[in-house]
Amino acid sequence: MVHQLPTGARDLLPLDVVQKRWIESRVQKVFQAWGYQRIITPTLERLETLVAGGAVQPEAVIQLLGNGTDVLGLRPELTASIARAYATRLGSDRSSCPQRLYYNANVFRQIPAGGYPGQQEYYQTGVELLGGAGLLADGEILLLLADCLQQVELPAWKIILGDAGLTSGLLNSFPEQYRDKIRHCLAHLDRITLENLPISDEARSRALELLDLRGAAPDVLSRLSSLTWIAESSDRSTEINHLKSLVELWQTHMPPDALIIDLSLIQTFDYYTGIVFEVVSDRRVVAQGGRYDRLLGIYHPQGVSFPSIGFCLNLEDLQKVLLHNLPTRGHTNTCLVAPSATNLVNATFSHAASLRQQFPQQAIEIELEFRSQQEVRDRARSRGIQQIAWVKGEDAIEMESLL
Repeated sequence: MVHQLPTGARDLLPLDVVQKRWIESRVQKVFQAWGYQRIITPTLERLETLVAGGAVQPEAVIQLLGNGTDVLGLRPELTASIARAYATRLGSDRSSCPQRLYYNANVFRQIPAGGYPGQQEYYQTGVELLGGAGLLADGEILLLLADCLQQVELPAWKIILGDAGLTSGLLNSFPEQYRDKIRHCLAHLDRITLENLPISDEARSRALELLDLRGAAPDVLSRLSSLTWIAESSDRSTEINHLKSLVELWQTHMPPDALIIDLSLIQTFDYYTGIVFEVVSDRRVVAQGGRYDRLLGIYHPQGVSFPSIGFCLNLEDLQKVLLHNLPTRGHTNTCLVAPSATNLVNATFSHAASLRQQFPQQAIEIELEFRSQQEVRDRARSRGIQQIAWVKGEDAIEMESLL
């Protein structure tokens, strides 16, 4: 019988783990430097918890039967779990806010019915800023994200920035019966369907203008201000001014051309309420996030909500983009302790233990076979080992560098 992994699962071998940890450790240092603390939530949640915010559909969740009548699910993302964990702890006022939290965990997604078999387990790391609102909170999240990207030396990255609240507000100017269809066309960049909707020429022209509001930040902001039907909307002025201020903040601290505005960057659901964004590098979306000001109220016993924002980094995609910069082997600082004779087994273990105490940052391995010295050297070099400690006697050890 051949024992195989279930569909959608994969093993992470030692080199995969080394590369994954290389990314995680650098990102984690950034999180901690900005004042974020790690949170760990259960892998299993009640299905109703996972789908309560509307961003996750039940069919996207790998479901399990719990005790009694509970239907459980493997978490497909972390935001809902963190919102559930903190909603009751925040009480009814904002005295305990903001809460800066980060996570590093696996998530699971069901393969769609009839879909091509693919990955079901993913690894993410990210942050949630609970109880933070306004320009300072949005700016912190964007600049924190950029700091992470710089620390892992991600090449040629771009942040695509939209505003779900602004775009949703502009959609309200269209006939109600067509708003969902127009939203769907914007979310999927479906110009053909948009051009053929049975709406007035004026409405169609506005919808196409909205679809084309993407590109370099100064250009989009200029076009946004020049469109009369948008400029005259007093209800949207606050959101537009907020977006302008956020862009100005970005341009003061980060490369201006790394930020692209795209007001068609929305979802077909109302999970996000403010800015939304994703990071693209080498044609891969390596991160995404946004503002969700109503989510915590869904989980709070009294329905009290707190403005919140966060993002996640997709570790598999990052690993693929960063592959040429990642470590190509495991421990690079390794010493091999090799006995010179068969009667030096005890001495070998004693010397190895002593070296581990002297050099706690170094990996100390023991040679497990009695080979010629040249064979030991050759095999050590092939594994990237930097030095050999030859055990010559109970109290004698000779160090040899292989560099």
